[in-house]
Amino acid sequence: MTDFLPAIFLGIILSFTIGPVFFTILEISVSKGFKAAVFFNIGVVFSEVVFFAIAYASTSSLLESIQENPSWKILGGVLLFFYAGVTLLSIYQNKADTEEYSFDPNSESPNIIKNMVRGFLLNIINFAVLVFWILIVANYGPGFQDTEYKIFVFFLTIVGTYFLIDLGKIYLAQQLKSSLTKGVVTKIKISVNSIILIIGIVLIFKGFLE
Repeated sequence: MTDFLPAIFLGIILSFTIGPVFFTILEISVSKGFKAAVFFNIGVVFSEVVFFAIAYASTSSLLESIQENPSWKILGGVLLFFYAGVTLLSIYQNKADTEEYSFDPNSESPNIIKNMVRGFLLNIINFAVLVFWILIVANYGPGFQDTEYKIFVFFLTIVGTYFLIDLGKIYLAQQLKSSLTKGVVTKIKISVNSIILIIGIVLIFKGFLE
């Protein structure tokens, strides 16, 4: 059992890593509702499964390629920049509509597939998460060579911890909904996507500088 205690700690780290998903899941919880945020988070978990599969099937050469080749950072930065830019443009184009009425905190009709795909795509373009999983497999994989299934239990413990903590974050964000107007929610969306935009720009610059 003690073999899996680090997995709980890693799940906590993964959940509180400041990045695009961290901010977006809180924004969706406030603006779209509990169900929308949960399905967004499920999409994120699916992307974590993909990353783990890539990390498990790959060798250390993939980690070295990502760390030494700045084009990976540039690509990730461009994708994040594009995602945030399109979202901000959409908010700007619909600004007049959002100011016409108050946000109804009780309205909750999420598009399940759309939110899952959004969560999957936003996390899958973050190559830092892939590096995280490669490091996990590289560091803990050899210790589970005698019983291969343990690495999968280790992975499930990390993801399970991550998912449960995010449910807590979604619930806490929900407690703020009743005091928010549509205008305030729009400002939150702008702030969140501006942060994502900045992260993208930083990654692009770091890639070029390297």
